[in-house]
Amino acid sequence: MSIPGTSTRRPVAVWMLFLAVVLLGGIAFARLPIDLLPDVSFPRLVVYTSYPDVAPAEVERLVTERIEAECAAVPGVERVTSVSREGVSLVTLRFAWGTDMDFAMLNVRERLDNVRESLPESATRPAILRVDPESDPIMVLSVAGGEDLWQTKELAETVFRRRLEQLDGLAQAAVTGGLDREIQVEVDPGLLDAYGITLQQVSTALAQANVSAPGGTILQGRYRYPLRTLGEFLTVEEIADVVVARQGADAVAGAGAVPQGIRLVRLRDIGRVVDGFADRESVARYNGLEAVGLLVFKESGANTVNVAEAVDEVLVQLAREYPSIHVDVAYSQAGFISSSIANVVGNLVSGALLAFFVLFFFLRDPRYPVAIALAIPISVIGTFALMDAFGVSLNIMSLGGLALGVGMLGDNSIVVLENIFRHRKELGASPVEAATRGAEEVQGAIISSTLTTIAVFGPIIYVEGVAGELFKDLSLTVAFSLLVSILVAITLLPSLAARFASSREERRRAPAPEADGARRPGALGAV
Repeated sequence: MSIPGTSTRRPVAVWMLFLAVVLLGGIAFARLPIDLLPDVSFPRLVVYTSYPDVAPAEVERLVTERIEAECAAVPGVERVTSVSREGVSLVTLRFAWGTDMDFAMLNVRERLDNVRESLPESATRPAILRVDPESDPIMVLSVAGGEDLWQTKELAETVFRRRLEQLDGLAQAAVTGGLDREIQVEVDPGLLDAYGITLQQVSTALAQANVSAPGGTILQGRYRYPLRTLGEFLTVEEIADVVVARQGADAVAGAGAVPQGIRLVRLRDIGRVVDGFADRESVARYNGLEAVGLLVFKESGANTVNVAEAVDEVLVQLAREYPSIHVDVAYSQAGFISSSIANVVGNLVSGALLAFFVLFFFLRDPRYPVAIALAIPISVIGTFALMDAFGVSLNIMSLGGLALGVGMLGDNSIVVLENIFRHRKELGASPVEAATRGAEEVQGAIISSTLTTIAVFGPIIYVEGVAGELFKDLSLTVAFSLLVSILVAITLLPSLAARFASSREERRRAPAPEADGARRPGALGAV
């Protein structure tokens, strides 16, 4: 017995099967991660090492060559390139596509730990940087409205950033723009020469006066309490009172009373302390006005739309707590993703309605177009289940593949229903017989035609490089949607079409009731 024949004889089983498919698809849709782009992990690592105030030739000889020698032995490395600049060493490691970059970073870190002792002392520890599109922020917020930029940035650092980083799925909230407070000590070179003091003495005096260190422990009963010596500056005036040097015939260092003949040279005597701001390295503007920016980064694999909605809820709470501060969303990936999903849903609805009216125009029977209108969303929901099983997320490429597949989902169903309609009207077959024969005659044709379309998109998953990573989700989504459409066309539609019989036709074909009152089969027939 063929698949359409079994479907027409077992309609309840078929309907229960697709009810389960719809249920699984709905659960899968709720679980699917939503991102702007597919997970494209470039197989490339960059080892960044800073060696300040050193010429490129020495950077290459003392840093770059040693790091290259160690990294070349890392398993999976295909190519090693390097760039040596003044004070900076960049070593790029290229791996094969498909390499697990987490394990690759661990291997590189182990190698760099071995070479750390052979690097110059003034060189910083090598840092490993990854090239990852997901490192871009999903939201950019503008914070403005404070008394000045410094206070606004301080509020963004201490309150807004910490509140946002408590959210599930949010990895980091970085603050950019604004002003950074900086205590500047400006000394007069002429006064330094007059007192015979060097800049190194000033720096040493400030470092020794601004100290916070552990002070041991004390035992009280069963508990041991740690002690801490607090000697950090609390006000700007304390910095100006720092003793830089002691001058006199018998100058000695020490605390307590100042002996006669000893002159204490304080910082205010040779310069001044300015409570100012650091040199600005970044400027954030929104709507032409200067503001403080907040960059929101999500965790890997987190749902972008859910994270953005959680951020919006926190912003509403902060707006009530700080009415003088205005927080605006300058950029959000969630809006683009939500609009893409809305477009796909709109295409589904439009496709179902257009298919309904076109079929109704040609067939003049509303029941067959209803079957097409049901087949399209069922095929899409079944596609979500396969996407979840194969780890495909909802992104621009997969949604594009789904939108592309929506235009072809109804093709198989239309062919099957048109052939069933021909058997009903032209050949005068019964509903069950027309559904069985009509689907059996065209099932080979629709399967072969659909497989040829899948064969066009299938090989894309074997393409290496960025193109393969980007278009893999698109090809898989198209293939999944078309496979589900075949299943719907040769199982669900014949089962529905077999039930489409008018009451007049049922009375004409039904046998006469027997005298003993035996009941006739119901509308579903024998199962």
